[in-house]
Amino acid sequence: MSITIPLTELKQRTGSVLSKAVVDRQDIFIERYGQEYVVILSRERYQELLDVAQLRLHKQFKEAQEAVYAVTKDIPEEEIAALVPGYSNVHGLVRDL
Repeated sequence: MSITIPLTELKQRTGSVLSKAVVDRQDIFIERYGQEYVVILSRERYQELLDVAQLRLHKQFKEAQEAVYAVTKDIPEEEIAALVPGYSNVHGLVRDL
């Protein structure tokens, strides 16, 4: 759940706003001049978002890795090494799924 408050309210009630983020687990959007300016999250909520982003990135990497393997599986290693600069430095990253 999230709420939006103006920056002036944050200045006046910092403790209570932070408590809403930590205790009530609310994402607090702070507005400045009528525009969303910053978000306050609890440490736990922030870590949850990082974990989800990391999992998503890992999944995308694995999908890309599998796609590269699918189109290069019949190409000899020597040919790939000749075409791709630095291939020998990453040998096995793509081929060893």
